[in-house]
Amino acid sequence: MISTSPSGGRGSSARPAGRARVRRPSFLTAVAAVGTLLLVASCGTSAASSETGSAAQSVDTVRVGVIAGSPPGVYSAIEKGFFDKQRIKVELVTLSGGPALVAATEGGSIDIAWADIFAWAAAIEQGFKLTIINPANALKPGQPVNVIVTKPGSGITSAKDLAGKKLGVPAQALTTVQIKKWLADQGLDPNGPKYTTVQDRTTSGGLVAQGTLDAAATSGAYVTAWEAQYGLTVAGTFDSGVPEGAATSGYGALHTFAEAHPDLVQRFVRAVRQGVTAFQSSTPQEQNSLLVKYGGADVTKLEAKYPGALDKASAATSGELSGPFDVAAENAWIETGARFGALKKPFDLTPYLWPTATAANP
Repeated sequence: MISTSPSGGRGSSARPAGRARVRRPSFLTAVAAVGTLLLVASCGTSAASSETGSAAQSVDTVRVGVIAGSPPGVYSAIEKGFFDKQRIKVELVTLSGGPALVAATEGGSIDIAWADIFAWAAAIEQGFKLTIINPANALKPGQPVNVIVTKPGSGITSAKDLAGKKLGVPAQALTTVQIKKWLADQGLDPNGPKYTTVQDRTTSGGLVAQGTLDAAATSGAYVTAWEAQYGLTVAGTFDSGVPEGAATSGYGALHTFAEAHPDLVQRFVRAVRQGVTAFQSSTPQEQNSLLVKYGGADVTKLEAKYPGALDKASAATSGELSGPFDVAAENAWIETGARFGALKKPFDLTPYLWPTATAANP
């Protein structure tokens, strides 16, 4: 399902033949809907306090919200036994993206979730009592991974050619903000493209191939896959705008949950950071095997025919931070998000960071 508007907001919809139109719910509607879904679908129980007495050595069950194949740190920590060492049993709850994960956290159906920083910030901006406990994804300096793909003969060969074109972007605000910043840095109108939200980003290549979209933003192995499957070409790279050291996503929880379980939060962050370090020291083949196990795409099938696919996938998934927030860099990223429409106005994220988020060794 995709929807389009000249400024990246809601507007008229476009979709491939045979796909039903789905209206995106408001944030409050998402809280209720996702909460109801998870109460039915998840058998997990919220974590018990382990602060005093014999409970100090008990195993805490934590419902952790993720999307399929991401984030690597959690999956690696599970496989390497880092959560076991921290006396944590993780029950994964897989949802479609950041807004749904934040909504489920706010509704109490998830204890800790991974989501886009702008999704967390937008919810905080609306007054929800959330706290961010650890940074997650970032960008590797000097290693661009995000690209614009199009059909040969589309006339799109550079950023300026995107004006007036239907440009497919994922549901989270991150990609749209990056593209707008990339365009503005070149003196172009950031609202020139007709930003078209694609709820399932794995379908973007097909939408470009059939002409529903003029171009699409993507990264990693999808680039190789769509070049091979549809003959798409790369028209530009847009890793612009994210300050070095800033996280583009993070792990968060209800403030009341963190207050009730400070030791558990500390142990969770410790395990995740160890998982990130282990993942980044793995080979691209090992990384792929891990992500496939947790719902990611299998890139090895492409590698045999199109060498380089695994390296592209690794570059796109190995940017998760294994240390604390750089608060100044993060606030600069919040300002960029507000400038390009992801937030109503910039604000200082510091009061919403749990102590583990800025601690070197939690």
